[in-house]
Amino acid sequence: MVEQTQPDSTLPHRPYRGVLAVQVIALVLLVGASLLGQFALFLEVPLCVAAMAAFTIFWPFRGTWTDRVLGVLAGLISLVFALNALGSGTLYPSLNANDALTIVATPLIHWACVYVMLLALFTVIGFARQMARKERTDLLRSLSQSLTGVVAMASMPGWLFVVVAASCVSFTGPGTWVAIVVSVIALALMVLMVIASRFWLKDFDPDPAVPAPWVGIALLPVMLLGLVAFAATLALLLCQYGPIFVD
Repeated sequence: MVEQTQPDSTLPHRPYRGVLAVQVIALVLLVGASLLGQFALFLEVPLCVAAMAAFTIFWPFRGTWTDRVLGVLAGLISLVFALNALGSGTLYPSLNANDALTIVATPLIHWACVYVMLLALFTVIGFARQMARKERTDLLRSLSQSLTGVVAMASMPGWLFVVVAASCVSFTGPGTWVAIVVSVIALALMVLMVIASRFWLKDFDPDPAVPAPWVGIALLPVMLLGLVAFAATLALLLCQYGPIFVD
């Protein structure tokens, strides 16, 4: 008589349809909200905060609450500086901007500097935490997962800058075709990230105590795509106001 093996009840449920639904809904809301003109930020900000809160609750990595707190801290700092860059800019030194490209891209330049400093700072903190451990088993995995959470949280506010492209880029003039190519590349990267998440879903190893960690995996590419949205916005501004494309 052949014994039937029972499924491992400790493994998390991994519904790919649910993951795909979360990603499609999130991306449609983020892109759609950016097209609403002067009301865009009023929707983009709550969406970013909701995504970061859900990612923290449904944390898709093994680790301690310290990892989540560091991620939340990185996300909040990034969000505050992104909003300030798009608003008064009082947290940044003034730039002597004389040309249209620098004036329009100033918020993006400011936030990019903060983003790089955040990554450097939290990388040092993460490495120091791992070195302080008495037992350094799975050091690389623990460090990479902690930093991935930080990068995802810090990248999410990059979606706010799509508002700049939506209000300043007209897709007319000499740089039109280049702008279209940039948009197509950005959309292709979104599709690739969504496809990649299917493989992440098979391999991820979350904390068994976390409820529905697949939601965190679903949100991970959406949050990382904030950096793609930021880069695409900067490229579109270059197509619109760059010296090569300006008549």
